[in-house]
Amino acid sequence: MTQEKEWFSEWFNSPYYHILYKSRDAREAEYFLRNLVRRLHFSKHQQLIDLACGKGRHSIFLNKLGFEVTGIDLAKDSIAFAKTAENERLHFEIQDLRNLPYHEQFDVALNLFTSFGYFDCDDTNQLVMRQIYQILKQDGLVVIDFMNVDKVLSNLDLHTEKEVDGIVFHITKEVKNGLIIKQIRFTDAGQTYHFKEEVQILHLKDFERLFSLTGFDVEFVYGNYKLEPFNVDSSDRLIVVGKKHV
Repeated sequence: MTQEKEWFSEWFNSPYYHILYKSRDAREAEYFLRNLVRRLHFSKHQQLIDLACGKGRHSIFLNKLGFEVTGIDLAKDSIAFAKTAENERLHFEIQDLRNLPYHEQFDVALNLFTSFGYFDCDDTNQLVMRQIYQILKQDGLVVIDFMNVDKVLSNLDLHTEKEVDGIVFHITKEVKNGLIIKQIRFTDAGQTYHFKEEVQILHLKDFERLFSLTGFDVEFVYGNYKLEPFNVDSSDRLIVVGKKHV
């Protein structure tokens, strides 16, 4: 019996994923990173790791700011693309967050743009956080940039259509078993495709508990890319910064 592939291993490796989300605002990401670097006082001698980096846009920008960065992702095609930007202080690798081959190597671990909560259960979330703990140096920082699920759930659009590059994407969303599930269907060149995204519904209290269980103290909680205070009703993002304690 063949094991069913995890949804992210198929969807994130598909060229259609990058077509659908091609309009993501690079300026917004750069604005966020500049604010983060200033607020958390990153220094140029520190080593950064970008967890679930995709095609590497955050890693590449941080490297342009002068940082040594390693970007990792499971999607081999995304990493192949990112590798075209490599230099002596910027590297990309195919790695699984559940089994990271580093030990106390990094000063800062970044997990950005809702790249957490893709796995199957809380035990796996804890496993991932313990992996992050092991790769960070003493007093290392972890930054998780997640959606504010409370605001997302209160404004959930159950069905949308979006046309990009002549392809009409039919997108439906539902809440089921503690997940926000997005189904994506479309036809291209006469062939019909179906992908899905599943993200766990994680509130601030869930991250606080998860951090505590895996060796992190919550240092800051922000609600947007301006790094303003988090408000459960109005904030667009839930950005949690933790420090490794030993």
